[in-house]
Amino acid sequence: MGLALKAYAKLNLSLEITGRRPDGYHTLRSLVLAVDWADEVHLEAIPRRRIELRCMPGLHIPHEENLVFRAAELLWRRFEPEEGVRIVLLKDIPLGAGLGGGSSDAAAALVGLNELWGLGLTREELMSFAAELGADVPFFLGESPAWMEGVGDELRPADVEVPPVFLVLVPPFPCPTPEVYRLYDELPEARPGPSAKFRNDLWPAALLLRPELRRFAEELGRAPALGVGMTGSGSGLFAAFPDEESAERALDELLDLGVEGRLRLVRPRPRGYDFLRP
Repeated sequence: MGLALKAYAKLNLSLEITGRRPDGYHTLRSLVLAVDWADEVHLEAIPRRRIELRCMPGLHIPHEENLVFRAAELLWRRFEPEEGVRIVLLKDIPLGAGLGGGSSDAAAALVGLNELWGLGLTREELMSFAAELGADVPFFLGESPAWMEGVGDELRPADVEVPPVFLVLVPPFPCPTPEVYRLYDELPEARPGPSAKFRNDLWPAALLLRPELRRFAEELGRAPALGVGMTGSGSGLFAAFPDEESAERALDELLDLGVEGRLRLVRPRPRGYDFLRP
């Protein structure tokens, strides 16, 4: 028996740092949206009682750092299923870009293994396991868009209108989250950016780490967009558009300019995963 799921990326349409806890974790308030840039998680039951994981194309992520493996191991140890699983992870969402690909993959793995192993877990129960894996993981199991608060563990549906299409630009370099937060803590005062419409308090820190981000944001902002933003701690940037035609025109213009990095038009999704049906 086998099944497969799409694991969607996310955009932080806003990200405000609201404080810092005694344990060092930052608290935040963020409007988060699932979008249709996706990885795929393929699951196949195997007779050997073990977890096998293969990442394509040719990614070598140690198992202890791979959230998909950790998700499978978490359910495996808790429920001791009779069958093992072979997991093939097809990656398309860029790493280190603030798009949440690893967290999304983990959420999709939890949903898929719940069905593959017949565990019968509710969404609330799956969310409790997701919270053990990372702050972003529960979002991908619930409704989108959503308000994310606390350290990412408090979620509620967001009754807001969101633009119908976004142009995402991922520069050819990552912005490691721990480094961005370290630099944020060293800033003398908060200076949100990159635009008033899509506020992100981590923007100044990301610029300190990667000053060339400003050039990419300016290139993206040349189009008549509704605004330009940065997702998560970067390096991914996005521009919002009111319709497909203007977004496609902006994409063509940036391609003609030979802008470095990856460009992708994305649209909102109502949740962070979907089953792939035969």
